Amino acid sequence: MKRLIMRVLFIFLSFLFYLPFTALAEEIKELPGNIHIGPLKVHPSITVKEEYTDNIFQEARGESGSAITTVSPGITLQLPIRRHFLQVDYHADLIEAAKFHREYDTDHHFVDVMLNLDFNRLGFLIGNNWTRNSTIPDYKDDIRNNYYQNRFFFDTTYKLPGRYKIRGFYSNTFRDFDTFRKPGQFDPELDNYVENDVGINLFYRFLPLTSVLFEYGFTHRNNTDKGFPSTDSDAQRFWLGLSWEATAKITGTIKGGYVTRDYDGPSDDWDGFGMEGDLEYKISPYYFLRFKGFRKVLETSVTREEGWYGTYYISSGGSLSLKHIFTYKLSAFAEVSYFNDDYRESGLIGKKRNDDRIGFGFGIDYQIQDWLGCRLYYNYLDNDSNIDVEDYRENLIGGSISLIF
Repeated sequence: MKRLIMRVLFIFLSFLFYLPFTALAEEIKELPGNIHIGPLKVHPSITVKEEYTDNIFQEARGESGSAITTVSPGITLQLPIRRHFLQVDYHADLIEAAKFHREYDTDHHFVDVMLNLDFNRLGFLIGNNWTRNSTIPDYKDDIRNNYYQNRFFFDTTYKLPGRYKIRGFYSNTFRDFDTFRKPGQFDPELDNYVENDVGINLFYRFLPLTSVLFEYGFTHRNNTDKGFPSTDSDAQRFWLGLSWEATAKITGTIKGGYVTRDYDGPSDDWDGFGMEGDLEYKISPYYFLRFKGFRKVLETSVTREEGWYGTYYISSGGSLSLKHIFTYKLSAFAEVSYFNDDYRESGLIGKKRNDDRIGFGFGIDYQIQDWLGCRLYYNYLDNDSNIDVEDYRENLIGGSISLIF
């Protein structure tokens, strides 16, 4: 714990002297506190989380349990500029396990910047998300593979006269792994990539707070192949959906349709149904129901040992959560989830992998003050795979306390 405290102090001092030029997450935070430097709002924060898991490496057999402490210092700067808004957010996750320090302990850092420009009918959202992160070790004596990731995004929206709205979007994402690896491991740089995504949305508002939408998107992904057959790909999506504004009883967006992905190399091309949705339904002032779901193509990763099972897999599933507000300060939540990962190639082991993953959890939140809150929770996860070594079960119990000024 002493090492964690020293690292927290070091992170805060370092941040005062150095902030990477990166610019944000795609949401404006609503935060308590009243620290001002002129028009600039300053919101320091810290969260301390203590968890215990009975399967820290999510192994099929010989499970190892451990307590895990995560200290997350952060600071958010918010600057309103007439109708416009600038937000800069930095936070870190300082992770230390009671056991397996060499395999598990790490520091993660995140810098998000967003500029929201509002010209009445015309709007722009420009931002950047930067992170220094790492992969989770898969077994004892495994190591974390460190990487940097950066995502720049640019959105523009124009409200046409009447019921129509047009949105254009572009993002550029790259991931860059360190070359350090354990003996016998694939080169982590095989997981490096650059991805560009561009597209357009057309919205038609047929009810006061409800719109139907059409989306076309094109994604080009350039992987680092290091002399192996190319796994670069081009993907397109043609989606229809519905969107509800924040003041409606239902809030969020659900969309889906036809998706294609064409690979440059010998990997099998894929086309089929894809979707994503994030909806919240306000049952009453005290009950909220939330659904999240998706079906999408994901690339396998050599740093997570998935590279043995081919180039890509189809991941489908979702979660359903219920929140109940007892009082202004006390609330409870519960969630169930199901996911399926369908690997479409035999890979190096000559067998197509298929995983079914179910989970559930529950907990309580207690807001002691506007700036001070705590949480207790329990989660269970069961991954059932046709590859025996990929089966695992995990029970996790935890608690956290957060201060946001």
